[in-house]
Amino acid sequence: MDTLKRCITGEFERRELRGYVAFEAALFWGLIFVCWLIYPKEHHYSIMTHTFSFLGSFASKHNPQGWWLFSIAMLFWALATVPLVFYLYRRFATSSLWGARAGAFLLLLGGVGIAIVALFPDARGEVIGHWEWTEIHEKGAILVAIGFVFGITWHGLLLVKDRVTYGAFGRNSAFNHKRLAWPYLFWFAIFGVGMYFQIKWEFVYAEMKAAAQASGERIGSHWSAALNTRYSFPLWENLVIYALFAFLIWFALAVPEKVPGSEGSGTAG
Repeated sequence: MDTLKRCITGEFERRELRGYVAFEAALFWGLIFVCWLIYPKEHHYSIMTHTFSFLGSFASKHNPQGWWLFSIAMLFWALATVPLVFYLYRRFATSSLWGARAGAFLLLLGGVGIAIVALFPDARGEVIGHWEWTEIHEKGAILVAIGFVFGITWHGLLLVKDRVTYGAFGRNSAFNHKRLAWPYLFWFAIFGVGMYFQIKWEFVYAEMKAAAQASGERIGSHWSAALNTRYSFPLWENLVIYALFAFLIWFALAVPEKVPGSEGSGTAG
């Protein structure tokens, strides 16, 4: 019971952390894989044309049989992320207490977004007043983006602050900045390339639309014309979600197990 309590509050030992993230990954991706297996073959699920959330949509054109497994998987991910956030908070609080609190808030906000995505599938139909399932789902997705993009960036800035502060006084930091740089390079590579193609698509589509109008030809919508190309939104949404899951685990494992003062409440402000 004491071990369970410690893990829930993020007081992992290194061996426990490894076991925890392995269990988290196996259960989450196992459920997602089953969702993919159940997804009707005639609906032709592909990351080139379908968003990640379509696996959890009860709409008849998506996954009416297996959508609930997706909701369970996403809710599990949201809850399983909390101990990792606490684990990171305990370590970053030794460098900057207020900074660690802000970073933890952002990551937890992203977790709340995941929970909303889980509880409100991407499907039509009113659920609360005139609000449809998909409308609340989209709000949750926005929280995911805000919480994790800013939370990850914020922790990166804390690491920069830590390196500069310790370097100025000629001391060694408890953080291995080179080791922590790798998950950031991975994350920003996927996220950055995805943003590049999404922004470029705005210009490419505008040119395509103008050319089609000039020649009197029809062109697909902004969404449909990008499908099955490198500009496809579903493609990059899927890849960014995969990268996010990997980053959270990789980052937690890269943070040192023992940071001076990590068992306390933190020091610097």
